Formats: sequence, structure tokens, C-alpha cells
Amino acid sequence: MPRVEHHQQSPRQASEKDVIGMHRRAFLAAGAAATVLAGSRTALAQNQPVDAPAPMSEAAMPSTVKVDRLDGSILLIGIDRQQSNRIDFSAFIGLGRAYYLLDHDDALRVGVLYAQGPDFVGGILDPATWAPVLRTGRFPETREFVNPIGTVPPRREKPVVVAVQGKTQGAGHELFLAADVRVAASDTVFGQGEVNRGHFPAGGATIRFVREAGWGNAMRYMLTGDDWGADEAYRLGLVQYVTPPGKQLDRAIEVARKIATAAPLGVRATLGSANRALFDGQEAAFTALLPELGRLAQSDDHQEYFRALQEKRAPAYRGR
Repeated sequence: MPRVEHHQQSPRQASEKDVIGMHRRAFLAAGAAATVLAGSRTALAQNQPVDAPAPMSEAAMPSTVKVDRLDGSILLIGIDRQQSNRIDFSAFIGLGRAYYLLDHDDALRVGVLYAQGPDFVGGILDPATWAPVLRTGRFPETREFVNPIGTVPPRREKPVVVAVQGKTQGAGHELFLAADVRVAASDTVFGQGEVNRGHFPAGGATIRFVREAGWGNAMRYMLTGDDWGADEAYRLGLVQYVTPPGKQLDRAIEVARKIATAAPLGVRATLGSANRALFDGQEAAFTALLPELGRLAQSDDHQEYFRALQEKRAPAYRGR
């Protein structure tokens, strides 16, 4: 049985309580008020053409994707749509813009992906909006965009923790699988049932699900289209934490905070090495190990570790 987290909130500054409380209320009410961005808003305007987006500093995030900064180093990325948060192409591009911001803002160290309302993502909405992608067989070349499912470059270089609840199905399950650390509420219902709708999982599940859960476990669900719950996802190794409903975002933020306190260069090198093995092969990853270690050994952060050790204090890493 999975370990259910009964997380006790530690004392926080008032501003932090306001931010986290706001997001918790959003989980409990599908129609919660829109979040207020802490810092400048970023990403694309709602109807911006895919191949010619406005510059990041001049555009607003669409109403379906919201970003907030927490502690200055954590980017909260929220999906807020009607109809079980089903993803249309505009929302997909919005997520890609948020991931671009995460990767290219030096102050940000980790992202937390979540959704408002009772469900995470129930699949794809309005397949017609995806017609250009289906017609050409590739994603359009889009400036200031990082592919949120990571099936093609540009891929994300900083870690993302995901918190899910309710329906997490189809494209929602594939967004979930593309994250690095996964938290699920105990009421989560996972599904990858494309075979019952005349198509197949094209967002990475045929690779990631098989790799992480094993061939038989993955095929048992993808070939039948059956749903499964949080306990089963934990058993399969797809979920790292199962929490009571409404606590999943708290737990994801707790994990993100631990990541954010680590040395940023070390975090990116660790994630990069693992991804290099997946996308370029093990030999490429093995070959790069010592050169990468040598580079980090010359970093200010590595020296800061020894200074902090000598001075008996927590290190203050700067990503340099």
C-alpha cells in the first residue's frame, strides 16, 4: 500500500501562506478566482499565431495557463480550463511558454505543474485545433517554447514536480509522465484509453509508460483502455507520493523546495545526464560523465559547499 502523506504545514511567512492557500482553494473549487501573478506575467496572448508569438516580456499568459513565482525560485504552472481541463492547442503552447520561462530565467530552479478544479487533465479538447500538427506530422517551430511533453526538442532542462487529482487521462497522463517527480491525490483516476477512440497515445506514453512500469503492466492498460487508481500507479512506480485529496500541491511544493535548495548546476547536470542516456544512448551519457564532473568541480557552487562546511552553515548556492 502506498504511504499516504498527512503533511503538517510548517510556519511560513504571510505571503507564502497566501500563495499556497490560494492554490489549495483553487483545487477545491473548479470556479476559483484567477490567481494573481507574483512578478511579471509571461507567455503568449490567447489568440497569438503559433508561428509568430509575441516576445515573452511583452505578452500575457492565456487564461488557461497561469504562472506564479514562489520563494523566488519555484515556478507554479497552473492549468485552468473548463471541461475537465481538457487541453486544446493554445493551452499546449501556453504550457510550452511556461516551461521556456522556467528554463531561461536564472532565478528559477524548479517548476510545479498542477491544475485547478477537481481534475488534472482529462485529455484533448477540440482536435480540430491540432490539424496543422497532424497534417505535417511535426510541431510548428515556435519561438520561446519548450515542448511540455518532451517528445521532440527543445526539451526542458530544469526539473518539474507534478501534482495531480481526479481525471488524469490521455494527454493528461502523458503530461504527468513527462514530469520528473510525481504526486497524486488518492482520488486520482488515470487512463490511457486512446485505443477505444480510434487512435493511440502519441504524447510519449508508448515509450515512458513501458519504460517505467514494464511492458506487460503498460500494455495491460494501454491495449484495454482500462482506468487505474493512485494506489496502482504507486505500485507500478509511476507515482512517488500519494496524498489525501487536496494535499497534493502542498506535497509537490515541499519536494520542489528541497530541489530548489540544492546546487542548481548539480541539479541540471543530474537531470541532463539521465536525459542524455534516454535520448542519445548510454554510451554518450557515460562518455560525458567525467567532463561534466570536471566542469562542476570548477564552479563557485562547488567551492561554496566547502566554505559552508568549514563555517558550519547551510550553503548558499547561486548556480555559478
